[in-house]
Amino acid sequence: MLNVRDGPQYKIRRIAWEGNTVYRPEVLNDRLQCIPGQVFDQEKFEQNLRSNPDQSDVASLYLDNGYLKFNLVPDVKRVDTDSLDITVHVYERNQFHVGQVEIHGNKKTKDNVIRRELFTKPGDFFNRSAIIRSLRQLSQLNYFNPEKLKPDTRIVDDKTVDLIYEVEEKSSDNINASVGYSGAFGVTGALGFTINNSSLSEPLSGGAGQVLNFDWQFGEGSRFRTFSLSFTEPWLYDTPTTLGLSLFDTRQVFIYDLQQTGVSMRIGRGRLSWLDVYSRLDYTFRFQRNDVHDNGGTPLYRIGRTNQFSITQTLSRNSTDSPIFPATGSIVSLTTEVSGGPLLPGNVGYHKWLFNAEWFTPVYSSGRLVLFSQTTLGYIDAFHDESEIPPIEYFYMGGTGLGYISTTALRGYDDRSVGPRDSRGEIGGRVLEKQTLELRLAVTLNPIPIYFLMFAEGGNVFTNFHHADFSDLKRSYGFGARLLINPIGLIGFDYGYGADHVLSTDGGPDGWRFHFQFGRGF
Repeated sequence: MLNVRDGPQYKIRRIAWEGNTVYRPEVLNDRLQCIPGQVFDQEKFEQNLRSNPDQSDVASLYLDNGYLKFNLVPDVKRVDTDSLDITVHVYERNQFHVGQVEIHGNKKTKDNVIRRELFTKPGDFFNRSAIIRSLRQLSQLNYFNPEKLKPDTRIVDDKTVDLIYEVEEKSSDNINASVGYSGAFGVTGALGFTINNSSLSEPLSGGAGQVLNFDWQFGEGSRFRTFSLSFTEPWLYDTPTTLGLSLFDTRQVFIYDLQQTGVSMRIGRGRLSWLDVYSRLDYTFRFQRNDVHDNGGTPLYRIGRTNQFSITQTLSRNSTDSPIFPATGSIVSLTTEVSGGPLLPGNVGYHKWLFNAEWFTPVYSSGRLVLFSQTTLGYIDAFHDESEIPPIEYFYMGGTGLGYISTTALRGYDDRSVGPRDSRGEIGGRVLEKQTLELRLAVTLNPIPIYFLMFAEGGNVFTNFHHADFSDLKRSYGFGARLLINPIGLIGFDYGYGADHVLSTDGGPDGWRFHFQFGRGF
């Protein structure tokens, strides 16, 4: 038998600061968050004094303002039998400026591609938070091994320090390949490639941070195929301005025979001064020609050609720590699309809204076990009763979404099986909701990221707001795995159980479904 004696419980009687000249005691106490009269929490005290996860501790005040060699020495004295007096001795010392900022280890990626991501500039005060944000930005590029991204310092004199960023490059290009089967298009698949660190001026060596993408998706017997080619310059003239151009051509023959051909241009700006460094605003201008060769007798599609002009605005914020396996942070976006209507030409007129929010919460400090949650909401409507909404713009749900347009994945169910249907099949809806919860366990992150997951999710598509019941979600749960192999990309599988009736013949749950793919994930 093991006897455990808790001992007396101590409360804080007094907190005093000695040696501080830069910050008043009230400012330091606000960071420490230990109030006289509270029960003393040793872990909370140490974290808020030296280093807590959100960098709101006392040490960050000094380390973010140049005081590289400052030190804090707490003196905790017991008073009587249940109280503590705490005196924190502050040794501020000199304030340091950044001298040189050096980059070591980059053989392909050009120096300016790395430097434009950094928040540490020569002449600035030494700032620990700026270094941490810089490392996050470099990790988000996905050009470097995140486990080898480590900064170093070199003291030049008693007021100057050099910063050194050591990087180890890895392949960030990938070849996408997917294969699957759907009731609509038979065997479906996709082939493509993405060069994430290319250079138009030096195509053989690359390293300029430009993105070139080609994608080809196809269905059995040419009943579905789509081509797209796009180019993106993420830092136009070395400013956080993005410029992209995309060409696409799609044709699908199911009940109807529809071809869509068009071009789009995207321009955006990151590090928005009126929000924060994690935010960006993008606009996409698109011209698209819709050509219905055969409507299959369905009134949803009018035979003939329509022209579609649209403007899409996306306001987004990404504070995650990694593009491969995020352990902290969030991704939030609001997308608004206007097509035709009172502002633009064309004979198609609608407005479309899509909200998406993803949160990543570490379960343990190692960052290998992460809770992922996601909320997706969508709405589309015509400007007036006579406006036409192409059915391809409606929301659809179910399966992996592979080989389909405007389809939200929902594991455990067949492709596009969730949502409004008629005797011919799915007809799509104007309102979308999806909720997802995943527990992810990273087995390894380098050199080949591998993680397992368990998920529970629910979603539905509704005809319109009048018929929407946001508690009526088609539920599913299951497990899966993800493996990232360059240049193949992401390889994943999920085994999901559809817990509600959608297409089952006996009126019960849809049951288990296996989802397998190359090149992209849910």
